[in-house]
Amino acid sequence: MKSIKNGLLLLLSLFLFNSAKTQLNYEIGAEVTAASFSTFGGSAGGGVKFSMVTEGGLAFGPSFRYQHFWSKNNYTGVGNSGSIYGGGLFLHYRFYEWFFVGAELEMLKNPFGSVNQGVRPEKWTPTAFLGLGMSKEFLINEFPIRLNVGILYDVYDGVREDLNSQPSPLRNDYFIKLADPINPNLGRYLPIIYRIALFIPLNRKKAEKENEEEDY
Repeated sequence: MKSIKNGLLLLLSLFLFNSAKTQLNYEIGAEVTAASFSTFGGSAGGGVKFSMVTEGGLAFGPSFRYQHFWSKNNYTGVGNSGSIYGGGLFLHYRFYEWFFVGAELEMLKNPFGSVNQGVRPEKWTPTAFLGLGMSKEFLINEFPIRLNVGILYDVYDGVREDLNSQPSPLRNDYFIKLADPINPNLGRYLPIIYRIALFIPLNRKKAEKENEEEDY
C-alpha cells in the first residue's frame, strides 16, 4: 500500500509541475463504471473526473468515485448490499485523435471482509489500474464532447494472493473468468474492468477566442 501512496504523490507532483509550465485546457468528465444486473444482484456506479489537458495530449487530474452493489439469495431470501467510494488521481495520454493509454490510482472504501479470518480487513484499499482504449472527440450541434472507452487491469489486485488477501472493492466489475482445468465449475476472475466516460470542455471556447484576438 505504501507504494500506491507514493505513486499518488508522484502523480500529484507531476500534475502541479505541468500545470505551472503549460497552458492547459480544462474538462469535466462523467464516467459510467461497468454495471451488472441479474436476479441474484448487481452493481452500478460511476465517477467524476476533473481533467487538465496539455496541447500535447496529456490529460490528468483528480477523480472521485461512488458505486453501490447488492445481492440476493433467491432460495433463502437473504440479501446484502453495500457502497464503495473514494478518490484518487488519473493520467491519460491521448494520441492519433482516437486512442489513449493511462494509469488510474485510487483509494476506495472496502466493504468486503478478509478471505483469511486471521487477517484484519482493510477499511481502505488501493486500486492501481493500467489500461488503454478509444478516446475520440465528437461534435454534437457544434459542441465538442469526448468519448472514452477503456479496458483497465488492476495491477495491485493482480499481484495479491487470493487465499490470504481481502477482495478488491471493485471485484463485482470483473468480467473475464479463467476456468479451472480440473473443475470447470470453479475458476477465478481476472482483475479487468471497462470504463466509459464523457468529457466536456470547460474553457476551450474562451481559449480559442483569445487565440483569435492574438492573431489580429
